[in-house]
Amino acid sequence: MSERRRLRSLATAIAILFSLAGCSSVSFTQSTGGSGTGTSPLILTLHDAAPNPPAGVTVTSFEVTITGAVLEPGDISILSTPETIELTQLQTNSVFLSTTQVPAGTYTGLTITYSNPQFTIINNSGAAVTTPTGQCAAGASCPVTNPTVTTLTETLSSTSTAPFPSLTTTTANQTLLEFDVNLNDVVQSDLSLDFSQSGAVTINQTTNGTGQLSTIDTLNVAGEVTSVDASADTFIITPTQGQAITVTTSSTGTAPTVFEFARANCTANNFTCIATGQIVDVALDLQSDGMTFDAAEVDFDDAANTQQVSGTIVGQAGTPPTSVLIVVHNTIPAVTSLPPGSGVIVTIGSGASYVINSGSFILPTGLSFASTSDVIIGQEVEARVASTSSISNGAFTTDRLALEQTQLQATVSQIDSQVQPYPYFVLSPLPALLSAAPVNAVTQLEVVDTSSNQPAGTVYQEFSTDSISGLTVGQSLTAGGFLFNTTASVGSPSIIATIVRGEVPGT
Repeated sequence: MSERRRLRSLATAIAILFSLAGCSSVSFTQSTGGSGTGTSPLILTLHDAAPNPPAGVTVTSFEVTITGAVLEPGDISILSTPETIELTQLQTNSVFLSTTQVPAGTYTGLTITYSNPQFTIINNSGAAVTTPTGQCAAGASCPVTNPTVTTLTETLSSTSTAPFPSLTTTTANQTLLEFDVNLNDVVQSDLSLDFSQSGAVTINQTTNGTGQLSTIDTLNVAGEVTSVDASADTFIITPTQGQAITVTTSSTGTAPTVFEFARANCTANNFTCIATGQIVDVALDLQSDGMTFDAAEVDFDDAANTQQVSGTIVGQAGTPPTSVLIVVHNTIPAVTSLPPGSGVIVTIGSGASYVINSGSFILPTGLSFASTSDVIIGQEVEARVASTSSISNGAFTTDRLALEQTQLQATVSQIDSQVQPYPYFVLSPLPALLSAAPVNAVTQLEVVDTSSNQPAGTVYQEFSTDSISGLTVGQSLTAGGFLFNTTASVGSPSIIATIVRGEVPGT
């Protein structure tokens, strides 16, 4: 997914996509209007990092349904319909849930309800691990489909141990509510869950006047184009998570939509390239009415009638690998036999192609993702099901692997703020998925910062200084970006960072 236009918003809109070691963030915007009511766009930005599992165990997928979000007093629901969300890949992305209207007034509490949580672990501890649904063998990837849950409700108020800052909505302001779900507190050491733990949810709010919602970060949505209206330069995208969204594009103005359709062989590279059935990635800006979404960037992903499976590589057969085990995070179109958290064995076809889904984000030169030698555990990839294959019994053959953004939380062990070729810092120790992998285990990662070397490079959030100078050795943070196998050149794999986030205050 393209980063350039998205990061333009991040530079001035840090309030929404700040992030959090182990946290998830849900944001509600109350945009109050006439007659004491106002449109309330609901934006869900769930930022996950390492929960608190046993040593040697990594949570590779976490799915939950948010069934309700109610403001008090008045029992004002701000969620129109339940939505099931896969959390671990929303550290640096957002998913739109719904819009609603709330009366202008003062609110002192919020109750959030969840249902049907389930997650998947990779067990690299070297021994069997007991989960709430049975034994997980050493080296295995194990879904926990029926976890032990203490409570699925979290009530926050101005007087409770989980405080809710008093919220006043008026016709003259727009208030962004951010609630951060900290999986470090939700996931217990025995792999049970408790959404009511102290610190599991915290609330922040930002208020601004009417006009463009500059505090709202760009949403990133991947899905199918289900309708195109050429007369209005609009189209509808239907993601596998969240609701269908009507998207407006623009070829004029100070910030016209950027189109990246080179892979589609569409030389016009404009709205005329969009077609029903295509799979596209879209960076969306929420406008001041709280209901309209304008496309900052539209990236072609694949043609109609193709099937994609996205997820994290957690295992491989052979070095270089001939096949990989992927924990599924998303399928486009949706595949009921491969829900989020399931494992799928992907055989890499002999003629498979390799691409990097970086859009217009500029990567440093000299990096390679062009063969099986560049494929490593920990990468987030998108595998296209080959036309000669099909998904059967949790396996298929791919004819194209696309590198997506890996997102991980770890501790800074070294900082080198050199200007050339690029500043970087080192993360160590790493999650067990990487450090205890049975093949090509790594003890550290180099995180490359492109912010000072090119426009719209790496963005920093939630630090004392939002740059590499704001980092300290021993600090826990979340890094999102493209993971490359650079062991031969720098001694470890490298993440070319799009976003680096510190821990959110209060979590």
